[in-house]
Amino acid sequence: MKLKRTIVGIAALALTAFGGPALATGNAYAVAVGGSTANTSYALSMASAGTLQWSLQRDAPYGTNLNMNCTSANVTGSGATVNGGASDGTAPTEIANFPSMNFLGCSTFGGALTVTTNAPMVLHGTSAATTSATDVVQVHLEGVDITWSNAVCKFRWTGSARGSFNEATQQLTINETGYTGSLSYSLIAGCLGQVPASGNANLAGTFNVMTAGGAINLR
Repeated sequence: MKLKRTIVGIAALALTAFGGPALATGNAYAVAVGGSTANTSYALSMASAGTLQWSLQRDAPYGTNLNMNCTSANVTGSGATVNGGASDGTAPTEIANFPSMNFLGCSTFGGALTVTTNAPMVLHGTSAATTSATDVVQVHLEGVDITWSNAVCKFRWTGSARGSFNEATQQLTINETGYTGSLSYSLIAGCLGQVPASGNANLAGTFNVMTAGGAINLR
């Protein structure tokens, strides 16, 4: 099977506790949307296919890792796009852009959480793809910068989250687990002494992806 042309970039990710992370460069792909590789952007929306599982790492004396769930999440409007291209020979590196993401039904100790996206997120691919429309391409969701708060706690998540995009199902799965990646958190205030000043974080969930131009196929 003929491999799609990919141009591998140099990955560079810098994290700071209170500044948003620099974006890591991924592979460049011919991005077909609805069968077309025209160099244009299409409106994009996403809706979670279930709960989102968040977790932050806690060592002694704080106890076990702290788990949080959001009942759902979505990306709608607000300039969210998938970036088609390569018809003119220029393959895009940024597959999709998410200016913001809505998280619903999130809670931890102290009650319901208000969740705010502080910066745009970008989806980059990191593995090869083929001309088939059934590839599962490894991706990174870069630029994660989210603040969580309730009456007793406020903390911030920054970094990137690993995952995959399934062309056959048009699903984006985020699977940043094991506390070994580039997603971390920093305590801003409160939390009743239950959260360390900083640490690693996990995120897992699946999104159904829809565009105004049709199915996405990375080539």
